[in-house]
Amino acid sequence: MADAQLAARALFPRGLAQPERGFRFSVDALLLADFTDLRGVDRVADLGCGCGVVGLALLLRGMREPLRVVGLDNNPEMVACANENAARLGLGAHCRALPVDVAAVRGHPELAPESVDLVVCNPPYREPGTGRRCPDPGRDAARFTAGAATADFTRAAAYLLGNRRRACFIGLAERLDALLADLAAARLMPKRLRLVHPRAGAPARLVLAEAMKNGGPGLTVEPPLFLE
Repeated sequence: MADAQLAARALFPRGLAQPERGFRFSVDALLLADFTDLRGVDRVADLGCGCGVVGLALLLRGMREPLRVVGLDNNPEMVACANENAARLGLGAHCRALPVDVAAVRGHPELAPESVDLVVCNPPYREPGTGRRCPDPGRDAARFTAGAATADFTRAAAYLLGNRRRACFIGLAERLDALLADLAAARLMPKRLRLVHPRAGAPARLVLAEAMKNGGPGLTVEPPLFLE
């Protein structure tokens, strides 16, 4: 492996290519990658992949053959950055991003139904009118559900996942009820939850959720995670 690729891996996630203007990845992406269980997983779909940070973190964490990641994003600039980052890290053979809206996954020639073992997703999870809007369209679309709704992401996950395979989502704790409802509507049975708090004694801000396609009843709530 080239020295530049080794250096890029050592610095990860610093130094990733991102659009000059627009959404920048945050700690949410790294929390999702850390929460995800890669046991028995060969094929991963990253829905709303942005610059590719979640899928690349999974590859660096569990680097082995034949693990492969396909990222989907409706922003071509983000897709270009994701593919550039995969190349920088020497992961181009394992990870590629496609300019696909999650609402158009069904029937896409490169995305067969039930073709992946795991879906990861850090969707836009603020409803319009619930927070300050961003003047940059790319950043705004990445924060708010004005385009694809969370239900579009859960439906896309269910389409791509093999039977009894798993999906991992991160969202706002205050909207946990809506996330669970969207998962259940897509036949994704919640199996594991973890609440993320900024510090001990503070209300949870985020929730990490793992669901199984066509899974049975039974949910584990893991100990809370405190960021400070």
